[in-house]
Amino acid sequence: MVETPLAFNFSKTRTVCDAFDNAWAFLQGIGSDLTEPCNSLASRTILAKRIVHMADKGLRDVTELRDDALAFLQHNPLPGDRNGHQVATSRSLRGKLRVAVDLHPRERKISEHL
Repeated sequence: MVETPLAFNFSKTRTVCDAFDNAWAFLQGIGSDLTEPCNSLASRTILAKRIVHMADKGLRDVTELRDDALAFLQHNPLPGDRNGHQVATSRSLRGKLRVAVDLHPRERKISEHL
């Protein structure tokens, strides 16, 4: 019987947390509407789930996890509200992901169009 671990070790947990914090800081830094109070819970949930999912698949680089989560969020709009209206669009990310953002001197910069 093969056991599947239900948790990451400390190093992997730190990587996941750093990727999430960097992704959220990026969105706040560009003034994205996805960080507004009415959208932040859904945005943060999507980012967190994507980062954990990709870490489960073996991705361990903070920058790659962050970039993947931001690209995923850009291409997957937030769910609608109870009346069927879209809560927010990823439109606020378009073009802004093309700018260079230096979150850490050793990390590569986001300069490609995601």
